[in-house]
Amino acid sequence: MDSVLLVTGLVLYTINYSIGLALNFNKVRITIRTHQIIYSLLIINVFFVMFFVDLFSTGFVFGVISLVMLLILPFGKKGGTYHKLVSTVGFLSYLLFIFY
Repeated sequence: MDSVLLVTGLVLYTINYSIGLALNFNKVRITIRTHQIIYSLLIINVFFVMFFVDLFSTGFVFGVISLVMLLILPFGKKGGTYHKLVSTVGFLSYLLFIFY
């Protein structure tokens, strides 16, 4: 179950991050609601992945960082530097979480 959640999270993260990049370069148009749904599913996925990780492991720390970055992301201006930086840190920490 945990490997399914990890892969699903990676797919959701990749899709959401790619959509963000495509929106930034005006290559795609989607509704805000669609982007929010994918984003919400990603948060739920990462939250549930954390139940399968050892509490005091390095992977847990990377997972928590990723989850925190997802939760503080909406506090920045859409598409601004803060938004790009926080989403990149969240995505990279999730990659470290998976491959560490």
